[in-house]
Amino acid sequence: MRDLLGEVLLSIWAHKLRFLLTSLGVAWGALMLTFLSAQIGTMNQHFRHELEEIGPKLVIMGRGMISHERVGERMARQLDLEPEHVERLEALTLVEHASPSVELRNQVVRHGRRIKLLEVVGWDADGGVIRNVGVAEGRFLSPGDVVGGRRVAVLGPEAKQRLFGRAPALGETIDVNGMRFRVIGISQAKGTQLSNVGSPDDQLVIVPYTTAQRWFQQSDDVNELVLVAPRREQSADAIAAARGLVSLHEHFTPDTDTSMWSMNYWETLQPLFGMFTAMQLFFLVAGLVTLFVGAVGVMNMMLVVVGERTWEVGLRKALGARSRDVFAHFLLEAVLVAGSAGVLGAAGGVALLQLTKGALRAGGIPVTGWPDPLTTVAITASLVGVAVVAGVMPALRAARISPAEALRAY
Repeated sequence: MRDLLGEVLLSIWAHKLRFLLTSLGVAWGALMLTFLSAQIGTMNQHFRHELEEIGPKLVIMGRGMISHERVGERMARQLDLEPEHVERLEALTLVEHASPSVELRNQVVRHGRRIKLLEVVGWDADGGVIRNVGVAEGRFLSPGDVVGGRRVAVLGPEAKQRLFGRAPALGETIDVNGMRFRVIGISQAKGTQLSNVGSPDDQLVIVPYTTAQRWFQQSDDVNELVLVAPRREQSADAIAAARGLVSLHEHFTPDTDTSMWSMNYWETLQPLFGMFTAMQLFFLVAGLVTLFVGAVGVMNMMLVVVGERTWEVGLRKALGARSRDVFAHFLLEAVLVAGSAGVLGAAGGVALLQLTKGALRAGGIPVTGWPDPLTTVAITASLVGVAVVAGVMPALRAARISPAEALRAY
């Protein structure tokens, strides 16, 4: 094996310029495959995360108008959404969590000398799970807070910054339209939020919905219901089940959107996710095509080399070399040329990722500068395929050369 490798290296060195120029296509294809696939994959994951920050399985349902037709008369009434509907919805197998949602926009919120206009939302204890709101400090709303209608609040990080600056907020009080609330938690920062309902979640003041109803609405009305299905692919079925259940209690036809409207975020985001996947697939295919075009170039070059060295093959066979020895020699030669070019190209792609990750991070896209496991597997499999494509046919042609014809040609 050592002798074979030495002979192959000497042969490559003797035709180094030809091999170098021909293998540039393989190197460029490996660079494109590594860089573009990893880059688009990272951006895909980032934007998917940003779009899902509002809640990856979020469904919003709101009250509409229930129409009744009578002889000579047309009547309509507004649908009444009640907190009892939430308990009924959570009993459904297609609904994992549900919560009332009371939105109070542009509320005057004050702490000390700071006065800000912020959006106040009323949820129950499951609201944070549904809306993907985690807690960085303190705690979220508890069932006791909701049942007791306590005047407690969870602040988004931007709301906390605007009201308290760098000062601690936990345990402090804020004034919302003249009502004092105790701060029990600060939510985790979401940063740039590409999708939201009303104000971004980092700017919200979250209170128990019962407190919002009592002190601000002065009624038991619920504007909206938010819910999630066990899997986001079941969101449409969850909407149908929820509408059917509410229709039994509120006496309307369940298939009328005017009576109870809904917004399924999975249906909204699915085309965008499909677009990201299509882009990643396109650049992956583009890199693979370029890589295999380079492999075809190496194969053609090896076929020319075999033709030029016909007498050498004949001489080796006349001296006792077997066909499989000749096959192994030319296959290894092609594999070393194509494989080394592919490895160098992949290394160049990783180097380019490292050079550009700073610019992406400055734009708010966190990247590691390394290909993900899927891209790594694709690159490895592609380089193996390139070596096979580039080497098998020339090696077979060399192995089939007749010693007598080769020596006669010489």
